[in-house]
Amino acid sequence: MDLFQYKNGILHCEDIAVDSLPERGLPTPFYLYSANTLRLHYKKIYSAFEKLDPTLCFSVKSCNNVHLLNELAALGAGMDIVSGGELFVVKQSNADLSKVVFAGVGKSDEEIKEAITSEVGYINIESEQELARVQELAGELKREVNVLIRILPDILDEKTNEKTRTGYKGAKFGIDYANVETLIEENADHPYVKIRGLHCHIGSPISSYTFYEECIHKMVELTKALKQKNIILKVLNIGGGFPANYMDNDNFSWESFAGPIISLLEPYVKNEGFKIILEPGRSISANTAILVTKVLYVKQSGEKHIAILDGGMTELIRPAMYNAFHFIWPVKPEPQHILTNRNYPVEQDGLTNYDVVGPICESSDYFAKERPLPTLRQGDYVAVFTTGAYGMVMSSNYNLHVRPAEIMVDKDKVYIIRERETQDDLVRKMIRHEL
Repeated sequence: MDLFQYKNGILHCEDIAVDSLPERGLPTPFYLYSANTLRLHYKKIYSAFEKLDPTLCFSVKSCNNVHLLNELAALGAGMDIVSGGELFVVKQSNADLSKVVFAGVGKSDEEIKEAITSEVGYINIESEQELARVQELAGELKREVNVLIRILPDILDEKTNEKTRTGYKGAKFGIDYANVETLIEENADHPYVKIRGLHCHIGSPISSYTFYEECIHKMVELTKALKQKNIILKVLNIGGGFPANYMDNDNFSWESFAGPIISLLEPYVKNEGFKIILEPGRSISANTAILVTKVLYVKQSGEKHIAILDGGMTELIRPAMYNAFHFIWPVKPEPQHILTNRNYPVEQDGLTNYDVVGPICESSDYFAKERPLPTLRQGDYVAVFTTGAYGMVMSSNYNLHVRPAEIMVDKDKVYIIRERETQDDLVRKMIRHEL
């Protein structure tokens, strides 16, 4: 469910007509966020897992605008980060650093030291050598740091895109499950690096709670084996990868998804004082935004109808990179094509199959192929939905296109939260000087 709805024949973001924004001088393409959709989704997920009293660490890699992070921090969210740059941005926000989890398989010395001195909540350890390096740097700084050991559980959801699977044996993430118990036993008494628990992330999006159940069973088995050796772990971070609605309005039940996970974990929370961390990203932010773009040209190529937009893979690379689906519809369609929901496929007469493409000089630059849409005309504004996750964060300057603006609507208020780049920005760092 989101707050992008058609009112009086025009797509609105909360109380603002989307087609009014270009009239205010905002050039397309631009990202348009609904602040109240962001809040709604965070609250919905927290409510679904509330019995666990979890810490929800929002996945900053999915959506990193500091103003959006502030909205989540105000609701109590922690942050899941994977780089020094993300740590820097989070430190510019109102986030509580004690609720920050620093993940990532290749942390540099500088990133590790910054995480330690910033007193983040936890650093996720993803290899034996990384643990040794964190121990060395914490020792040099004489600073204590809490860590979680990321296990590689050899769990695979075949429905997850092969490029976003992370929990299968042979993946670059985490430490082989069979080696974790010995690693923790051998490093449990380090004076500065305190192993507090386990972390696991098995991919994104994950299609069923059953994969989380399998992962949790493995994590709990480890904690029990270590407890027999007087090594007490109290933190279980089951990661993120929760699904988002890309192809329908709201046909997903959080209660059905969260219920079995709660049943499995609640006894450990109540009886043994376990702390539970979740790392949702796309499930909070995906439906929060649309990409607003304009039809530059419409043409035929053989029997194909092609709509060329002013936004492309430089703004939204997911279709080209993952063959990902995004719902697309005109901002101001003809009356017979007004939508009451966004269930796909759309059951309407009078639609034309279009290849919806961008302006980039690459054959892979497309948003959709053979997509049934109302007749598109030059100058029409088009909305690409569910782009709040892995949209702007993966944008680029390829073909020397400038990155778009980000706009946030809060009821009837409109805010620019990231200015559109200029062409001067493209050469600002191209400075020649002798080393």
